[in-house]
Amino acid sequence: MLATFYQQFEKTLLQEGTITASNWRTHAGQRFLYVSSALPVHSLTTQLMETGERLATSTKLKPECIYVRSDERQHVYRFRFLVPNEKQFCCGNLCEDCFLLRENR
Repeated sequence: MLATFYQQFEKTLLQEGTITASNWRTHAGQRFLYVSSALPVHSLTTQLMETGERLATSTKLKPECIYVRSDERQHVYRFRFLVPNEKQFCCGNLCEDCFLLRENR
């Protein structure tokens, strides 16, 4: 399911004209987004976050966008959709954040 968010994110950026090309690379277990864009870095970073937030609007996912570096042709970001770290089951220890004590699901 998370993979579809990354695909939709990339597709939306291309359709809106924010970027002209992109690809994902993984280094040391971290996913990096390489993009080509005519926008300055500050504006591009803002656009990436806004697009990520729009895509994650009706979910619990949160986008995280960290600028890494640029060269003449492309910019590199560590972009990811973060999944909240919440308990998804009851362990039986009567924890204060117990799954069974949640009001609205």
